[in-house]
Amino acid sequence: MVGLCGCREGKPAPAGAVGLAAEGGPAATAAAPGAVVVAWATWPMPNSTPGLPNPQSFDTQSASVVIDQVTGLMWQRNLGDKFVTFADAVQQCQELTLAGYDDWRLPSRVELVSILDVTRTQPSINVTAFPQTPNDWFWTSSVAADNPQAAWYVYFYFGYPKTDDVTNQFSVRCVRTATPRPALATRYDIQTDTVRDIGTGLTWERAVPAQTFAFDAARRYCSQLTLGGQTGWRAPSLVELLTLIDERAAVGPMIDTAAFPNTPSEAFWSSSYFGNSPGMAWQVYFDHGNGLYGLPNATFRVRCVI
Repeated sequence: MVGLCGCREGKPAPAGAVGLAAEGGPAATAAAPGAVVVAWATWPMPNSTPGLPNPQSFDTQSASVVIDQVTGLMWQRNLGDKFVTFADAVQQCQELTLAGYDDWRLPSRVELVSILDVTRTQPSINVTAFPQTPNDWFWTSSVAADNPQAAWYVYFYFGYPKTDDVTNQFSVRCVRTATPRPALATRYDIQTDTVRDIGTGLTWERAVPAQTFAFDAARRYCSQLTLGGQTGWRAPSLVELLTLIDERAAVGPMIDTAAFPNTPSEAFWSSSYFGNSPGMAWQVYFDHGNGLYGLPNATFRVRCVI
């Protein structure tokens, strides 16, 4: 059962894990026999909140698949009603033949995060593009760096990623790369004050302020920032902030510390309200990489983006 904290009850000790690398992604790090950790996106992160860059856009002409016109990923549209273990989820996608394609795979954490719709809950997904999506946990192919017997999932009841034992049984939505993108030799263009993510196209504040902020104050700080000769900074959306999580990090902070030195293993505000309601807002915890929501008067860190 999941409550406001986003915690799950303990589960039995898991067995072996098998994972997949996302096509077009970075060099993978082995986490267990046949398992890898996938670290970043090589496409713009779609946003479901109106007014933000790269708005979600889906081609839904097919009854069986959905093409994400921002990421170039093709998604399984209709799901079975069976929960499976992590290893069975990997196998299910490997064996899938759908819409004339047989190169389906289990999506990575960042790929599955890309179809979250943070403006709604139950489920946190575009229900026109993905009808009858259950309010469930969905496996990803990304294995936890600190525990090869655990893997990342995305919880579509509320809309956040976290890790759990591979023996647990969750839902599955398979993906394939419809529009291949070239692999990147390096992820970040690092300047003195800013860092550009070459994959997503986002430019980030490199050093974060020492103070913490309430939700509105964090957004105000970003809107007033001038850095690297640039204005127009803003607080990142939940899904944009989740692209900074480095899945290869076994301990916090779960971020590339060469690109973002001295990042605290703490919570950082996003600009996203929980379910589009101003009563709650999302933050990302860089100690474990999961997203949680809470009251907007709580004080957390912020890292601005443009």
